[in-house]
Amino acid sequence: MIADLQKASALALDERRLARRHSLSALAISALHTLICLFFLQGGYFVSGLGSFVTLFAVIWAGNLLLASLVLSGFSTRWRDQSLSLPWNLWLTAGFLTSAYFVDDFRLSTVLFFFAAMLLLSFRQRMLVLMGVAALASAGYLGVIILALQERSIYLNLSVEVLQWLIFTLTALGFAVTGAGINALRGILTRKNRELGEALVQVREMAIRDELTGMFNRRHIMDVLRQQQALADSGDYGFALCFLDLDHFKHTNDTYGHGVGDEVLRRFSGVADECLRDADYTGRMGGEEFVLVLTQAGLEEACMVTNRVRTTLAERDYSDLHPDLRVTVSAGVALYRPGESLDETLARADQCLYQAKATGRNRVVNESELEADPEEGARACS
Repeated sequence: MIADLQKASALALDERRLARRHSLSALAISALHTLICLFFLQGGYFVSGLGSFVTLFAVIWAGNLLLASLVLSGFSTRWRDQSLSLPWNLWLTAGFLTSAYFVDDFRLSTVLFFFAAMLLLSFRQRMLVLMGVAALASAGYLGVIILALQERSIYLNLSVEVLQWLIFTLTALGFAVTGAGINALRGILTRKNRELGEALVQVREMAIRDELTGMFNRRHIMDVLRQQQALADSGDYGFALCFLDLDHFKHTNDTYGHGVGDEVLRRFSGVADECLRDADYTGRMGGEEFVLVLTQAGLEEACMVTNRVRTTLAERDYSDLHPDLRVTVSAGVALYRPGESLDETLARADQCLYQAKATGRNRVVNESELEADPEEGARACS
């Protein structure tokens, strides 16, 4: 079951991890764009000089590093889109289009990086946003062509420039439609895996919980005890085991009905949850018998906690169930001794419980009093 839960968790998309990967991908796309433009500069195809080239790419990388720092530092987790996909796509696109203005012969090769950035955007945005970005990029590309024609029309072929713009625009719109489909599939996958994980958690809870009280069932509480035993046998660690039994529960069922009896069991479970720490465990062994596993607890502390459960239960008002109903519990407390079997610890706790029942019920007896006078032992923990 644990393995199934881990598999379901692995299938679900981790937003933080996805944001980091998108950041690294965006940096890689921008780095490749920079190298291509540097190649054009060295080949004499970049119409501006070295100073303009350095200024342009210094600005581009300043923005890249700012966005990357927001994502990789975890600062962006406070926003819905942790990967900052839209602002980063717009920033990259602005850099592609600006560099395209300076590369007349290879203009299309620089703006093609836009489609790589669109793939990253597709994982986060819906069709309306993707279509808007595609339209904005198309308008920006058209603006670049117009500016270039105004400055260097003698060197440019209008027909070729317009044809390339049309190809870019149609491809961008196609990417927007395809990207919307990718985002929809990602959303479906995320939802299905979340539902699968929730279902597995529910199945596991059903397998380890008592249906009536919500406590751990006998099988799981024994697994817990074996884990506690391993910890205690391997180092400086101890735990206490407490057996509890509701007093005269058969009489409650016979007199007030099984519905009232079931409600008494549920209320005992609530009392135990109130009185115990988060690190402790409660389990129903069967019928009206329960066990508490108190981690890192000595005998005195365990006796005090168990008494708190006992007194809280006895002081509750049950008049809504029946005016004459009173509920008490008897308990026996034993410490695990490293090296012994769990059966031995359970047997001592059970003997303590038997002594609590034999000396008047509604009391707690611990193992240190087993050999003492029964009345004195009962008073010691009551």
